Amino acid sequence: MNNRTRLLRSIAGLSLVAAFAVGASNTALAKPDKPINAAQADSGTGCLVRDADGDYHFDADCKWHTVVKRDKDGNLQSFSYQDQGTLPDDAPHPSSAVKNSQDWPGCPDGINEVTTPSGEYRSDCRYKN
Repeated sequence: MNNRTRLLRSIAGLSLVAAFAVGASNTALAKPDKPINAAQADSGTGCLVRDADGDYHFDADCKWHTVVKRDKDGNLQSFSYQDQGTLPDDAPHPSSAVKNSQDWPGCPDGINEVTTPSGEYRSDCRYKN
């Protein structure tokens, strides 16, 4: 793995941790009619997309979504992250859909990624206690 890939993976891991932290902070801001342990969702744009060579590119238009669920004591019960983006035109596109599953910082059960010949990319990570 080259230094650029390591840096991009670290940024992605920090992005997941930041998204998780935002979800965690939203728990304290739950509406009064919802229990403190209600699932908290967050979404935004900007994520890394994986090309046919396994390199990552930043896609500012990529859409991501997280859901964090805690118990009544504030302990993490489940976490999910999903994104959907597009490879840049000049990035290598696979000749057929490629699925990649691997360990990922900030994602205890690893990440699953799919890149298609058209350049569509999606990934998800899930954790359930």
